[in-house]
Amino acid sequence: MTDAEVGIIRNLLMRGGYKNQDILGLINTVRRLEGKAETNGGRISEVKTNKPRYKGIKALSNADTDVYITRAEKPAGFSAIDTGPLSDIVLDKLFPVNSGNSNRLAITETDVIECKEAFGGKHWLNNCIRAIAAFANNKGGYIAFGIKDKTWEIIGINKDKFEVFDRKNLNQILRSSLSSGIEFDMNTFECDGKTIGLMYVFSAKIKPVMLIKNVSGTAEGQIYYRYQGENRLIAPAELQHIIEERIRTLSETILSKHISNILSNGIENSAVLNLDTGVVDGKAGNFIIEEELLPKIKFIKEGEFVQKSGAPTLKLIGNLSSKTIVTKSIIKEKKVLADDDYPYKPTKATNEIAKRSGRSFSSHNHVQAWRRYKARPSSNSKSKGRVNKEFCIYHKTHGDYTYSEAWVDFIVDKISDDKEYAALKTTK
Repeated sequence: MTDAEVGIIRNLLMRGGYKNQDILGLINTVRRLEGKAETNGGRISEVKTNKPRYKGIKALSNADTDVYITRAEKPAGFSAIDTGPLSDIVLDKLFPVNSGNSNRLAITETDVIECKEAFGGKHWLNNCIRAIAAFANNKGGYIAFGIKDKTWEIIGINKDKFEVFDRKNLNQILRSSLSSGIEFDMNTFECDGKTIGLMYVFSAKIKPVMLIKNVSGTAEGQIYYRYQGENRLIAPAELQHIIEERIRTLSETILSKHISNILSNGIENSAVLNLDTGVVDGKAGNFIIEEELLPKIKFIKEGEFVQKSGAPTLKLIGNLSSKTIVTKSIIKEKKVLADDDYPYKPTKATNEIAKRSGRSFSSHNHVQAWRRYKARPSSNSKSKGRVNKEFCIYHKTHGDYTYSEAWVDFIVDKISDDKEYAALKTTK
């Protein structure tokens, strides 16, 4: 999730009255409008419990949160209060009417504007792929529908057809045609009593965006870039700039993450591992990992370690080099368990649900809950791996299921409803 989304969640949690599912609905509605993939309820719980990845991100103001809620609940009317690229103020400046002929615009195609006469039809989406990829690789831009190319005559489009257009359809086509996700927004603009349809393509976060299949005169592997008045294959200078910028951004992101971890853990508790030489250097001293051991070091990608409970992130067995300046001669195997993400054993989960809900909640009720909401299979089932990983995992070390914060929040929300509570109070 973005920092802004985390800020929205914090504000809604501070307000009270919003259940996790309510907040999730608002966040995912806006994400769909922006052409982004939906997130899940576990992220709401992580913000609520202030997981390390979200520390330091403050709640957004009430005013900003209200605008966000309006956008989620009334997307059609959001443009009236939007100050972004499709706001009336911006569009009035970019698409002025010709003073000598109100049926024409006083514009020309630039590096941020492309005009197309028609909207709709069987192949109109494919015909836009090249322009969308080109804008995404530069600084973003507008595709204006209902304007005749070169004469800038206002032809107009069917407003109703444009406004009910299924953005999900376009998003799916873009995902199947381009190498990176594309953010876009759409709106209409009135000129001379006619409707102009506008699609704004945001500059891509991951560049270069390239074609991954042949679409409407393009070929797989091609990279388009928006130049003045045209979309054409990228030149070496622009491609080199994109590559250098991507390397710089990646370096800054990784460096920022490491600095944040060092400050969080404390300088005295941090060290740097050189994977080439095997030297681990920190304030308290250093040691060397044997060269033959280096290829065996395994790192687990962020967000994936919960799927392999107990898998080692780093395993060192043997004597340290004589160059070491640490007091112990052997580093024991260190395993990272999923305790932080699934902290509740069955009894602890039952007690926590009872405590938070203020209702009587027994172990029998808990069994009824995970059966009813399909968090895990029956205890007699051999399918221990077949679980809802948002809610629980089978912890091999403990020999039992352990539950997440999201599960506790989910059940507390459910049993606030008397009917749901009664369903879990059924007789054995």
